[in-house]
Amino acid sequence: MNEKNLIRFITFTPIVVIPVVVFLFFYMSISHSEDIFNNSTKNLKQELILKEKDNTISKVKMAVEILNYENSTIKEKLKDKVGERVNKAFMIGSHIYNQNKNTKNDAEIKKMIIDVLRAMTWNDGESFIFILDKNGVFTLAPEYLKHKEGQSIIDFQDATGRFIIKEEIAIVNSVGEGFLWDTFTRANKDPKTQYKQLAFVKDFKIYNWYLGSCEYLDITKKEIEQSAITILRNINKSKNDYFFIYDMDGNIILHSQNPQLEGKNFLDSPNKNDREVAQKLIQSIKVEGKNFASYNWVNPMNGQIEEKMSYFEAIPNTNLMIGSGFYIKEINAIANEKKRELEAMNNKELNLMKIYSLIFVSLSLLIAFFISNKLQERFAQLKSDIEHKTDELLLLNEHLEQKVDTRTTELKGAYEKMRKLANTDSLTKINNRYSFLNQFNATLDKYKGSSVELSLIMLDIDYFKKINDNYGHHVGDYVIIEITKLAKECLRDSDVFGRVGGEEFMVLLLYTSLEAAEEIAQRIRKTVDEHKFEHVVHVTASIGVVSYNSKDKSIDMLKRVDDALYEAKNSGRNRVCSI
Repeated sequence: MNEKNLIRFITFTPIVVIPVVVFLFFYMSISHSEDIFNNSTKNLKQELILKEKDNTISKVKMAVEILNYENSTIKEKLKDKVGERVNKAFMIGSHIYNQNKNTKNDAEIKKMIIDVLRAMTWNDGESFIFILDKNGVFTLAPEYLKHKEGQSIIDFQDATGRFIIKEEIAIVNSVGEGFLWDTFTRANKDPKTQYKQLAFVKDFKIYNWYLGSCEYLDITKKEIEQSAITILRNINKSKNDYFFIYDMDGNIILHSQNPQLEGKNFLDSPNKNDREVAQKLIQSIKVEGKNFASYNWVNPMNGQIEEKMSYFEAIPNTNLMIGSGFYIKEINAIANEKKRELEAMNNKELNLMKIYSLIFVSLSLLIAFFISNKLQERFAQLKSDIEHKTDELLLLNEHLEQKVDTRTTELKGAYEKMRKLANTDSLTKINNRYSFLNQFNATLDKYKGSSVELSLIMLDIDYFKKINDNYGHHVGDYVIIEITKLAKECLRDSDVFGRVGGEEFMVLLLYTSLEAAEEIAQRIRKTVDEHKFEHVVHVTASIGVVSYNSKDKSIDMLKRVDDALYEAKNSGRNRVCSI
């Protein structure tokens, strides 16, 4: 090659090579960017569906936990309910006796007690107060057994053949009071079905009687289920976040999205598709206990039949199943919208890259040697821009995940708020009976058998019924709130304070001796006694105090503090008594 040709070659080679290299680089960069975009959007729909499925499963399992928790409290709530009835009846009977023992004979007083307690019935007369003497003679019977009054039913048996009356008498003779489970068939029910019932009996020593009441377990179970369903209804207001609860017979118990369906039965639907879907779902839940199903269903938002995915799970120890779902078309719409946004951003970047490529190819033809160094810098900058936009695409995907996480967090927050409401007395904003007793029992379990000093205070507002009768219930509520404030001022942050009845309060004092607890109780009593209440001339409180014995069970300590309060009441009120 001669010099001329060599110079020509050296002169023209950069002009040809550099533009070709620039063109190939941009071509490969654009192809790489398109590959990243296609990979990012290809599985967008599937990822959204998977995330929505996980979200749906989490919602349903949270709801099942709520229902399981409520169901776990059934027996305790039933005990509280029946025990409170009998204790109230006992107090009424004792009050009638004390008020009339000096002016009326025993026959007259007995009749007064029976007449008052006869009116105490619940659940359409299925639950009631009964009185027997300790020889098994019916003294007060429910309406349907009134003809048995005055007769002995000592040999009465339940559906399993147990001598229930003898067992009740044994309880009151040995420990004074107690609970007893029995089994019966029920009027207006299938005579082949037996129902568990809880009875509570209490010794009424004045006349050698004992008082009692009972209630069937399934009544409280239904009340608990309705309470839990109400909670789920209240925390599901959004059209996209809802639950539906069916029983295994196809009855619709709860449907937040379509409340007009509640009370109907899918198996009776005139729509063949509805019946077939319901039958398959019910059968699969009966066999597997849970199921994620895809089926065609009417979307209530537009009235059209669309593909729907729902997760169902059986609620343990019930005849119910709970589910939640979403429509695929709605997920497709979200995916398409996100894809359009990503496409617009990607096209904008691609167009910008094409413009840059044309500019650099044109400039390379004119300034081949000079542009080579500049191209390297520019190419590096362009590569950085491409990677930055790729990172933005990844951030968009992360944002979708964050929205799902945020929704899950909101559901958990609603659950926590619901739990707080369930444990707080609505009037005084302190622990309610359920919350206080839970903390009390947990504390006794924690320190069981130890030498730690614990004390329990029980406070009752004197003559509170007269306040309600004379001034109205709004003034009674005001007095309860004021006494709550006064008592809290006398307590420490570590003390557990709760309202356990209409005008009754309890305080659990940690690391506190009986003497220290009595001082606190006296301070509360004196504060209430000296406080000037609006609308009410004078309000006092009676207080019982006991300390923890290492052998104490919770029921023993509660019984002793109740006895101490009873002693304070009987010895003149507005005083503190301890046992």
